[in-house]
Amino acid sequence: MPRITLVALLAAFVACRATPRALAGPPPDQLPRFTANGSLEKPVGWETWVMVGSSTGLSYTAAPPPPAGAAPGMFHNVHVQPWAYQVFLKDHAFPESTMFVLSFYEASRKSTPARAGFYEGDQLGAIEVHLKQRGIDKTGWAFFAFGDSAGTGAKLPASAPCYSCHATEAAHDNVFTQFYPPLRQRLTQASAR
Repeated sequence: MPRITLVALLAAFVACRATPRALAGPPPDQLPRFTANGSLEKPVGWETWVMVGSSTGLSYTAAPPPPAGAAPGMFHNVHVQPWAYQVFLKDHAFPESTMFVLSFYEASRKSTPARAGFYEGDQLGAIEVHLKQRGIDKTGWAFFAFGDSAGTGAKLPASAPCYSCHATEAAHDNVFTQFYPPLRQRLTQASAR
């Protein structure tokens, strides 16, 4: 084989191997999948996605604070697919098929050597998914609720309060980026340019 052809083949191979994931498209296992009746299948491996925020005892309704020494409420963790996070960092926009997974953990303090404070205890099996997809709702986003052991989640009706709350209170594109430091910081940096 002529030397020039071998060099060209090697260069083409290296170029193909170096193609960024974003150009190749999202991994199929991180895209939303639906059942025949329109339910969303539970995302697989969401626990390994990028955690963009966490809160403790966060509530959207006025409630009295817990008594001194009482648990502050559940921990809420929010994860997003790595590919969607990378697109957001680059474009400051959430791409179609972005899924935010909200998971819930009990507040615990039963383990040694902890002397004060709370940590995430057992996961409460239910999760919620906030999905961006054209045509799914007039907002372009939909909410799906999964029970403790459910493999599929039903779309919440448009009358559910989460739709109107996100439409009016979300800091960016129907997402509460005000609660997610890595996203909030990128948007602040982008607006300062």
